[in-house]
Amino acid sequence: MNSFGQVSVSVIVPVYNVDKLLNKCLDSIAAQTYDDFEVILIDDGSEDLSGTICDEYASRYGYMHVYHQENRGVVSARNYGIRLAKGTYLSFIDADDWVEPDFLRRFIDNIEEYDADIVITGYSKDTKDQKKREKNHIEAGVYEGESLIPFYKSMLQYNTSYEFGVQPFLVNKIFKRELFIECSAGLDPQIYEAEDAAIVFPYLLHSKRIVVTEDCPYHYVYRKSSATNERKFNYFENISRLFLYLNRKFQETEYYDVMLPQLGPYMRMLIYIENPDAFLEEGKYMFPFRKVPVDSRIVLYGAGHVGRVYRHQIRLSQYCRLAAWADAAYSREELKQLGVVSPDLLKELEYDLIVIAIENKETISVVKAMLMKMGIAEERIVVADGV
Repeated sequence: MNSFGQVSVSVIVPVYNVDKLLNKCLDSIAAQTYDDFEVILIDDGSEDLSGTICDEYASRYGYMHVYHQENRGVVSARNYGIRLAKGTYLSFIDADDWVEPDFLRRFIDNIEEYDADIVITGYSKDTKDQKKREKNHIEAGVYEGESLIPFYKSMLQYNTSYEFGVQPFLVNKIFKRELFIECSAGLDPQIYEAEDAAIVFPYLLHSKRIVVTEDCPYHYVYRKSSATNERKFNYFENISRLFLYLNRKFQETEYYDVMLPQLGPYMRMLIYIENPDAFLEEGKYMFPFRKVPVDSRIVLYGAGHVGRVYRHQIRLSQYCRLAAWADAAYSREELKQLGVVSPDLLKELEYDLIVIAIENKETISVVKAMLMKMGIAEERIVVADGV
């Protein structure tokens, strides 16, 4: 820190009930070979000795500052730290992890040498039995100008697989503080899972020069009880909110056509991470978000299992408006109670698209032919990929 109270890097550490691991984390920060940084510890209402440990380190090291708040969650704690930060750059460390002595030095050397907006590293996943280096799938290098397009094309989904091109975590990156604040403005506060991705990907789309390295100086300590591994009951609602938020943020950039095709697979990947066994059966019933513009008025055709899954996803995400739900078997009492109407009523309704929610391909062809015979243009009829 210079005489004007300015520092190069602000390291933000949200802390909550990690007293058994906190000393190792803070000792690793204190051992940094780079010295122009501050540490902002946000004690998020810890009920164990974490707050006391933070106080002890703040009294021992003049560049460590601790702030206590009532428990509001990691996102609130992190945001509090960002508001307090004075550094040109931002770095984030989770209080139950640790970093190698040259963690900050590697970041600073790269971001200053290349005048980059962000530097991305891998990380080490530390379990009880092993340490596994996890690198980004996108190759190490400097990306700018025309090379940003292929970078963005593989950012969320790498080579059509359920793998990230760029790991969507805050902790293995260094950011420019002002750009970070700009790109994270307006973040939906109800996104509590994968909230890192809601910041990282929009930030990358606003970056002029990106550096990716194969270094793995950050050590993620895997614990079954960690906040990262605990899923809340409304996980799928959270994923829907994340989809809508990222879709809007992508639309604000010139890369929307590049990013949109990756967004659906990325959402399915998050669902797979939550429940892999169910995903193998249910994943093919994902509503065709990529083919339906946001806020469209749609008719859902089909009230069987697929139709009910789509209807649930529409209600959950509020991605589009349901003008009607139609099925040839509309007269069945069960479907009447669900509000399903006759296909004949489609002639009288106003809507943008008809989404066919049927699994059997032959039946889809029959329904599509019937709709076109009713005078509905083929381009207004949507069928999900892979059905």
